[in-house]
Amino acid sequence: MKSYKFKLSKLILIFLIAALVAAVGGICLTIYRIDKYGFSTVLLGIQHVVILLACVLLIVILVSILIRSVYQITDKEVVLWFGIIKSAYKIADIESVHLFTKTNKLVLYFKNDRYTVIVVKPEWYNEFTKEILSKNDKIRYDVSTTDGTDEEE
Repeated sequence: MKSYKFKLSKLILIFLIAALVAAVGGICLTIYRIDKYGFSTVLLGIQHVVILLACVLLIVILVSILIRSVYQITDKEVVLWFGIIKSAYKIADIESVHLFTKTNKLVLYFKNDRYTVIVVKPEWYNEFTKEILSKNDKIRYDVSTTDGTDEEE
């Protein structure tokens, strides 16, 4: 099973790191508030617990996105792991793979007029496409050139 790392933009990476820093800051601030005020009222205790749980959950989700955001191609599926979220697309349902060279996007088209854009390094498009095509020879591969014409391979 081959894996292709999800390509996150620099802006998204900055937002993820900023959110991680904010979550850690939220935990530190809540621990300080627990130390200073304790659990003097039920409402304050509930507030401390909810903030700590939310920050820990946020850290788990953000770290999982940074560590495990990949496409995996198995014999029957293309699996997208976006952190702890898993999406699977059956290779048998793929009708065509289309590379838009003008926008540099690789798109998988499925039955029932669905599609998904593959977000990996452009250098991996050929290898990614070849692997999918090797799993199902009925999948059509198209390339849109910059002048608007299509060519099939």
